[in-house]
Amino acid sequence: MSNLFIQALLGHLISDYLLQNKVMAIKKSERGLNGFLWCLMHCLIYTFVVSLFLWTTSPLIITLVFLSHWFIDRYSLADRWLKMIKGRNIFEAISSKGPHHEIDLIFSCLVYVVADGAFHIALLWLIIKMI
Repeated sequence: MSNLFIQALLGHLISDYLLQNKVMAIKKSERGLNGFLWCLMHCLIYTFVVSLFLWTTSPLIITLVFLSHWFIDRYSLADRWLKMIKGRNIFEAISSKGPHHEIDLIFSCLVYVVADGAFHIALLWLIIKMI
């Protein structure tokens, strides 16, 4: 199982960080058809790459990978989580005028990336456990 998880993790890192461009990252959670299409494109790429790394054509695994990623990215689950726990907020950091604006922004972005990654990795782990 640990080998499969490492393969899924590598697929996740490549597809979510190396193959996702800035436009996809920003627009995938926008409302409407445009956001839907950007998220669809990103999730299809993500699912293809993770499935390739897992070396699987199982419809169940492919569907679970796609849907879990769709849910997290389309509805910006990490951002909602951070708001719910009153954690760091990227948008507040962008508009802040404090003397340490840049540090606040960098730290807020890092916290968001860690929260988002934690959701993705936890769901990938659960999917791998099902195999």
